[in-house]
Amino acid sequence: MEEQQLQPQVKSTPYAAPMHNFGGSILLLTNPDNVLHKMELTLRCMAESEEGVLNSIGEPLMNEIGISSVMGIVQSIVNQDTVMSNFEDEEVPNLMDFLADTLAKDLMVNRIKYEIKTASARDKIFFTVLSSSFICMKRAYKEGEKRFWKGSQQEITTRHEGPQNNKGVMSKLGSWGRG
Repeated sequence: MEEQQLQPQVKSTPYAAPMHNFGGSILLLTNPDNVLHKMELTLRCMAESEEGVLNSIGEPLMNEIGISSVMGIVQSIVNQDTVMSNFEDEEVPNLMDFLADTLAKDLMVNRIKYEIKTASARDKIFFTVLSSSFICMKRAYKEGEKRFWKGSQQEITTRHEGPQNNKGVMSKLGSWGRG
């Protein structure tokens, strides 16, 4: 019988515990992986049960090559870097226009390669990508998400009190060996 090795548990100081919990919240709440997962399920015409079982609910909107290409385009916008960015007034519409143009060209030029069979499938792909991307970019509008998290931060300061020795490390090294 094999012996199981216990993994050492990480013990945090009382000071680090609140930041650890807070940091976990930031990661969870700014992570768009769930949005991307739902988008991919939409492109595949699948639904996921509460138990995590995937069920087909129709014919996929495109083939694997198309899904991979579209998801690659989307992930350039729908990510944590975007959520924690700072977009000004003109940047969201400019990025949306660029994304819409890029996606429309990709879907038109590659519709046969991606096996997109109907105009309604193409429209559904286009709308799903643009709406999810727009919502992600709106989170970064005028530091929306970033400003929210800044207001929720905790600052931990450590002070050393006691006799102060103003000599620096280099002066200590210079006097070393001089008895």
